[in-house]
Amino acid sequence: YPPAPPEPFADLHALLALADYDNVAVKITGACTLSHQPYPYDDIWDPLCRVFDAFGIDRCLWGTDWTRAVHLLTYEQGVAPFRLTDRLSDEERATLMGGALQRIYDWSPAVT
Repeated sequence: YPPAPPEPFADLHALLALADYDNVAVKITGACTLSHQPYPYDDIWDPLCRVFDAFGIDRCLWGTDWTRAVHLLTYEQGVAPFRLTDRLSDEERATLMGGALQRIYDWSPAVT
């Protein structure tokens, strides 16, 4: 399975330019697979925080990219950096990890 590209965030400026459009949201998927550092992938946070700052956390949706990443890291390694980082407040984390998706798609999980 391929390693992260040499400059995984080289085109970040193009994504950030889309923040001007209120109808654009960003799926933060597979970010850990772009790291050049071992778990907990500390080098992903500066570029991710630029995305969060540009779009606002309320337009960012977290995802694992699990089907592609299964041979690169464990599911826990894809989730834990987002659950444990001090770069997000508890409120920001709740928004990123599902709150924004619920709002954008007007969806609530079924309660059983």
